[in-house]
Amino acid sequence: MKILLYICLIFAYSQVGLSHYRYPFYGLSDDAGTTPRIDQIFIGRCSDYQASHTMEHEVDCHELWMTFSSVFANLDPCKVQTAGYDKFIEKSSVPIPQDGSVFWSGTYDFTHSYVKTVGNLYTLEDVLPGYLVNSLTWCGQEKSPGINYETCSDPQGCNKNNTYDFWAKMSTWFAKSASGSVQVILNAGRDPAFASDSFFAKFELPNLPHDKVNKIEIIVVHGIDGKDNPKERCGSGSIKELQSLIEQYNFAWTCADNPGPIYHHLCTSTPDTIRCRSIHGVSRIVLLAALASGGVLIFILAGFIIALLCERGRATRYLKMAQNVKA
Repeated sequence: MKILLYICLIFAYSQVGLSHYRYPFYGLSDDAGTTPRIDQIFIGRCSDYQASHTMEHEVDCHELWMTFSSVFANLDPCKVQTAGYDKFIEKSSVPIPQDGSVFWSGTYDFTHSYVKTVGNLYTLEDVLPGYLVNSLTWCGQEKSPGINYETCSDPQGCNKNNTYDFWAKMSTWFAKSASGSVQVILNAGRDPAFASDSFFAKFELPNLPHDKVNKIEIIVVHGIDGKDNPKERCGSGSIKELQSLIEQYNFAWTCADNPGPIYHHLCTSTPDTIRCRSIHGVSRIVLLAALASGGVLIFILAGFIIALLCERGRATRYLKMAQNVKA
């Protein structure tokens, strides 16, 4: 009876789900003007990047700022020619290591934290062109000083369109620079997890080079915002739509729900969540119960159950991954 009680207790603990894991993203206000001292921030980031990365050629940071700012400075927002950003992207472009490109949708903070922890992976915001302007706001005006630091909101919405065009160009460049296996990290807590009007759908997936990219790894993260939509999983919901879309572009794909590295990062960042505590809690309960009973057989059984529980999640994830592989 004691053994049965211990097993039931273990089972109950193992079924507890993941609690809140939240990475709120705070976007800039629509009424915000150009980021103060944007030129200094831009040039400073440029210098820092070159100091911490091996560059194929040195970049003149001041010249790069002039190339970037000349697109919008001293101009009415509705007269900006966003094609001018192509020159900035060309001058600031850097090679992306093979198997290193990571795309994201609805997982901004989580993905950047994960990439930083794992290493040798890069989002658009981690490489020079994106790093220089990530989280910054900019817009111009015809009157002095040529840059509007008060507001980038205009009646026609030209500044918003200009910014959208800029990031569309950046996303296109980042996709074209990818090679080997690439990852796209999605948030299962959103509905839908994959949006057909997302930057990945509109600019990144269509521009992945077939001669360089051999596989797209879909990673569905559950538990970022404390919600877990059962429909948003590999093979169902919007994830199924993404899988079909990838097939239309003739790419091989795999799909995994909270694969090992992602799950480990969730628990590293939030070790107090229920699921992350469950294995450790079960281990302590079983061992204490076994010791209290004084039975060698129970102690051996306890060790076996603990090992089984530790492998349970990993085996399930690998099985799902294998079932969702599409060659």
